[in-house]
Amino acid sequence: MTAPPRRRYGFGALWLGQSLSLAGTQVGMLAIPLVAVVSLGASAGQLGVIGALRYLPFLLFALPLGPLVDRGDRRRLMLIADAARAVLVLVVPVLYAVGRLHLWWLYVVPFLLGIFQVLFDSAYLAFVPQLVGRARLTRANRNLQASQSAADLGGPGLGGLICGAVGAPAALLLDSVSFVCSAVTLALIRPVARQSVEKLPRGSARQTAAAWWQDVRVGLVFVFGQPELRALAIETAVFNACEQGALVLYLVYAVRELGFSPLLLGVSLAAAGVGALIGTFFSEGSARRIGLGPTIVAGSAVGCGAYLLVPAATGSRPAVFAVVCAGFALSGLATGVSNVLQVSLRQTLTPDSLTGRMTASFRFVAYGTVPLGTLAGGALGTAIGLREALWVMSGALLLGPLAIICSPLPRRRALPEPAV
Repeated sequence: MTAPPRRRYGFGALWLGQSLSLAGTQVGMLAIPLVAVVSLGASAGQLGVIGALRYLPFLLFALPLGPLVDRGDRRRLMLIADAARAVLVLVVPVLYAVGRLHLWWLYVVPFLLGIFQVLFDSAYLAFVPQLVGRARLTRANRNLQASQSAADLGGPGLGGLICGAVGAPAALLLDSVSFVCSAVTLALIRPVARQSVEKLPRGSARQTAAAWWQDVRVGLVFVFGQPELRALAIETAVFNACEQGALVLYLVYAVRELGFSPLLLGVSLAAAGVGALIGTFFSEGSARRIGLGPTIVAGSAVGCGAYLLVPAATGSRPAVFAVVCAGFALSGLATGVSNVLQVSLRQTLTPDSLTGRMTASFRFVAYGTVPLGTLAGGALGTAIGLREALWVMSGALLLGPLAIICSPLPRRRALPEPAV
C-alpha cells in the first residue's frame, strides 16, 4: 500500500513560520545587547560596534547575493539561511555556559548572523510575490507586517521577562528555536513555478564574474533610475541608520541613567510594536481615503518626528516611562501605516525577474548605512553624553522624509499596474 502524498502548504505556512521567527528574533535582539552590557560590561561605543557588525553584511554582501536570488531557488535559500542562523544563535549561550564567552564573540556572531539575514531577506521579499501573486500582494504584506508589529509588541516584553527570569544568554535559546520553526514551515510550502529563469553564460571565471557584476549593476540602475524607488531607498537608509544609532544609545541610557529594569526596557520598546500593529490595519484604508503617496509621506514624517519624545522625557520615573512609551508607540503607528504601502509599491513596480536584485539594492542602500549610524550613535554617546546624543540622532531622522517629499511619490494616488 502506497503512502498518501505529503500535503503541501502555501502562504499560511510562510506566515506562521515568519510570525514565530520574528518573535524569537526580537527576543534575541534584546538579549545580545543585554549580554554585552550586563554580563560583559560593554560601553556605549562597544555596543555601537556590535550593532554595526550586525548590519555590515548588508553593505558587503547584499549586492552580490541579488543575482543568486533571481537565478536560484528562493525557498531553498531561505531554508539554508534559517538553518545557519539557528546554529549561530546557539553559540552565545553555549559559550556562556562553559565560561568561554568574551566580547569578541559578540562581534563575530552578529556579523555572521547578518550575512544569513541578508540572504534570507533578499529571497523572502522576492518569494512573497511569487507565492501569492501580484493581485493579493498588499493583503499578504499587510499580514506579514502585522506579524512584524506583533513581534515588536510582544518580543521585547517577552525578552525582558525571560532575561529577568533566566538571564539574557539563556533567552537566546528561544531565538534559535524560532529559526528552526521557520525552516520547518518553509519545507512544507509547495513548490511554486516561475517564469523561465535566465542562467549565467558559461565561460571562464572572469567572464562569469563579469556577467554576475553586470547583473548587480542592472539592479542598482533599476532602483536609482526610478524616482519613486530612489526616494524610498534614501528615506529608508536615513531612517534605519539614525533609528539604530538612537536605539544603541537608548539601550544604555535606559539602563544606566533612567534606571529601567530589563522588563521596563522591553515594555518601552514593545510600545512601538503596539503602534505598528494598529497602523498596519489602517494602511489600506488610509491609502484609499487620502492616496497612497500622501499616506506614505505622512507616515514617514510622523514616525520620524515622534522619536524626539524619547530624549525630551523628563520628570519622575513613571512620567519618563510614559512619555518614552508614547514616543515609541506613535512612531510605530505611523511607520506601520507607511511600511506596508512602501513594500507593496516596490514589489509592484518591479518585474519578477528583477525582484531579487531590486531587494538586494534596497538592502545595500537601506541597511548599508546602519553601521555608520550605530557607530555614530556610540561615538556621540561617549563624546557628548547619552541624552545629548539621543537628541542629535532623533533630530537627524527628520532628514529622511525630505527625500520622498521632493519626489513624485506625494502625487501617487494608488498602486500602479504590476510590472511584467
